[in-house]
Amino acid sequence: MHPNNNSGDTAARLALFSIASGGASVLFCFSPLVQFPLAMAGLTLAVLARLYNNNHFPGPATAGLILSVAGIAFSLFTFVMIVVVYRVILPDPVLGPEYSQLYQQIMGGFGSGLLLP
Repeated sequence: MHPNNNSGDTAARLALFSIASGGASVLFCFSPLVQFPLAMAGLTLAVLARLYNNNHFPGPATAGLILSVAGIAFSLFTFVMIVVVYRVILPDPVLGPEYSQLYQQIMGGFGSGLLLP
C-alpha cells in the first residue's frame, strides 16, 4: 500500500470502526450468525488501521482488535454450546424433557412480564 497524506486520518477512522464492530460483536453474544461476521470485520479493520499507520497499531485499533478477538471467542463458545444442546442434551431421555421444561418456563417468564421490572 502506498501511504498518502491523509493516512493518519484513514487509520484513525478504521480504528474507530474496528472498535464499533468489535463492540457490537460482543453485544450480540447470543447470536453467533451475527456476531462472527461483525467480529471478523472488526479484526480486518484493525489490521487495515495498522497498515495505514506504518505497521503500528494505534490505541483504538488495539482496543478494536481485543474486542474482535473476544467476539470471535464468544461466538465459537456459543456455537459449541448450541451443538452440545442439540446433539447431547435434547436426545437424552432424562435431560431432554428437563431441559425443554426449563426452557419453556424461562420463555414463559419473558412473555408474562415476570422478568421485567
